[in-house]
Amino acid sequence: MMINSNKRLYSYLGKSSTGKFIQGKIRAINIQWARHQLRRKGIKIQSIKACWNLPFSGNQGIKANDITLLTQQLGLLLKAGVPIRRSFTILAHSIKKPAFRQVILDINNDIYLGDSLAKALQNHPRQFNAIFCNMVEAGETSGTLIQILGRLAKYQQQDQSIKKRVRKALTYPLIVLIVALAVSAIMLTQVIPNFAKTYSKLSGELPYITQFVIDLSENFIQASPLILVSLLTLIGIGKLMLKQSQKAVFFIDSLLIRLPLIGPLLRKIILGRFISTLATTISAGLPMVTALESSASSVNNRCYQTAISQIIEDVTSGLSLQRALGKQVIFPITLKQMVNVGEESGSLVSILEKAGQIFEQEVELALDTIIPLIEPVMMLILGILVGGLLVAMYLPVFQLGQIF
Repeated sequence: MMINSNKRLYSYLGKSSTGKFIQGKIRAINIQWARHQLRRKGIKIQSIKACWNLPFSGNQGIKANDITLLTQQLGLLLKAGVPIRRSFTILAHSIKKPAFRQVILDINNDIYLGDSLAKALQNHPRQFNAIFCNMVEAGETSGTLIQILGRLAKYQQQDQSIKKRVRKALTYPLIVLIVALAVSAIMLTQVIPNFAKTYSKLSGELPYITQFVIDLSENFIQASPLILVSLLTLIGIGKLMLKQSQKAVFFIDSLLIRLPLIGPLLRKIILGRFISTLATTISAGLPMVTALESSASSVNNRCYQTAISQIIEDVTSGLSLQRALGKQVIFPITLKQMVNVGEESGSLVSILEKAGQIFEQEVELALDTIIPLIEPVMMLILGILVGGLLVAMYLPVFQLGQIF
C-alpha cells in the first residue's frame, strides 16, 4: 500500500442518497478526482473547493503523543463495544486542538461514506504514516483491530521514548554551542574594538595573539554581511544538492554512521527502530515483504534504506529473511544469527522483539555514557573560545604590569 502525500485537501457540500446534506473534506490528487470519489460514494455535489495549504502549517500543533493517546483511547472504546463511528465522535468531542479535531471528524465522515478505517486514515498521511495504516488494514482484515491498536500504541510509546532521550542529549550541547558563538560574535564586534582603540594609542608592538584577535575582529566586522550571505548561500546549495543528488545524501549518511562516538549510537538507533517496527508489523499479520516495506519507511538513513531495499528484492524473489539479511554487510552478525535462529525455530517475531529490545537497551546505555561527558566537553569548548579572546585582550595589560 502506497500513500500519496501529494494529495490536496478539498472541502465539499453535497447530498447523500437519502437527501441528507453532508459537509466535509476529502483528499485527492486534483479536484476532478475529488469529484469522482464523491460521486462513487453516492454524493451529489453542490459545491467543492480546494482548502488553503500553507507551507508552514505542518501538523498544526498535532504531536506524536496526540496520535499515541488517540490510538490508546480508540482501542479502549472498541474493546468496550462502542461502534467505531460513535468512538470517533466521542474522541472528537474530547480533543481540544481544532486541527486535530477536524482530522478526527474527517476520518469519521469518510467511514460514514463507506471507507474502511485504514482507507480513511490514508487521507491524512501527515498524522498517520504507512506503518500505522498498513497495520490497521491488517487488523481490519484479520478481525484483530483492537489488539493491533494496542500494539501500535506500545510501539509508538517506545519509539517516542527513544526520540525524547536523544533530543534531550542533543539539546544541551546545541544550546551551549549557540551561546558560545553568540558570545564570541558580540566580543568580536563590540568588546574587542574598544580594546583596539585603547591599544592603538600605545607605542610598541602588541603580542602576536592580541594583534591576531584584533585583526580577526576588524575582518569579521567588515566581512560579516558577506559571511552571512555566503553562509545562507551554502545552506541553500546544500539543501538543493541533498534534494537533487542521491549520491550526496548517501555520502553524508554513510559519513554520519562512521563518526566516532556518534556513529555507533546512530547505528544502534536505526537498527533498534527497524527491528522493532519489523517485529510489530509481522506480529500484526502483514506479509513479510509488506512488513519490510513498512519498516523501511521508519529508517531515515540512505545506507540502511538501500540495504533494506535489496533485502526486499531478495525476499520477493524467494530468499528467506536470514539469507537476504546475510548478504548485507551493514547489519551486525549477531542480528543475522538471531534471525536465523528465529526462522529455524518458528519464533521469528519473539526473536525480533528481543533483538529490538537489546538495541534499545544499548542506545540507553550509550546515552547514559555520552550525556555525562557532554557537559564538561561543551564547557571546555566555551571556555577556550571566550577565555582565549579575553586572555588575548588582557595580555598587553599583564605585560605592562610586569614592566611597572
